[in-house]
Amino acid sequence: MSKEWGPDDIFDVLASETARDILLLSSSTAMSAGQLARECDASKPTVYRRINKLQEYDLLEQRMVIDNGGNHYNTYRTNMDRICFDIRGDEFVVTIRFEEDLIDRFVSAWTKLGQSETGDN
Repeated sequence: MSKEWGPDDIFDVLASETARDILLLSSSTAMSAGQLARECDASKPTVYRRINKLQEYDLLEQRMVIDNGGNHYNTYRTNMDRICFDIRGDEFVVTIRFEEDLIDRFVSAWTKLGQSETGDN
């Protein structure tokens, strides 16, 4: 989805305790909306609104799961591992570090290796 964002947007998203809870709960394991609703003690509609907002800013990823009975449902997992708020001059600067999957880490390491061999930095 990837929406352009600034500090005000992130502050707005994180102002919701439910959104913060969703990020924390889904940081260690993927969870369904029903599981998140129970753990957050919130209604499913509220959880889905927060999930949608978090996905707009790529802070949460969605995956479809098919259980042994053939039923399918979505699970959600936090897509970032760090948010930093800095004050630079007269403005806030927000930096979000997203989790890299194995392929991203390999490409990054390979690129760095190639740069060190050619002397590029």
